Amino acid sequence: MSTEPPPGQFAFELVKLLLQVAWADDEVAREEADALLSFGRKRGLSEEQLELLGNCLAGRAPLPLPNIGLLKARRLEVLHAIKELLTSDLQLPAAEEAILAQISALLR
Repeated sequence: MSTEPPPGQFAFELVKLLLQVAWADDEVAREEADALLSFGRKRGLSEEQLELLGNCLAGRAPLPLPNIGLLKARRLEVLHAIKELLTSDLQLPAAEEAILAQISALLR
């Protein structure tokens, strides 16, 4: 019996975590939203998942919780994606650095 997640499941769980990160400072910069939507398209999210992503970014839907257990298996990939998102607006304030450190610890 395989323990691998269904295709696309990792990408969707990663996007759900990235949504949490994007909203951590109570606002999503246009560059962050664009980067996250582009990431979702590149990773092959379904139209339904992309619509949910757009609604979450616009503040019209609650943020879905990511499956941290699934993300732990690919920790470095997750941390790289988070750092890319955080720097997409060409800033990395101390609060966002703290978020990155917290998630790094959470994924151990």
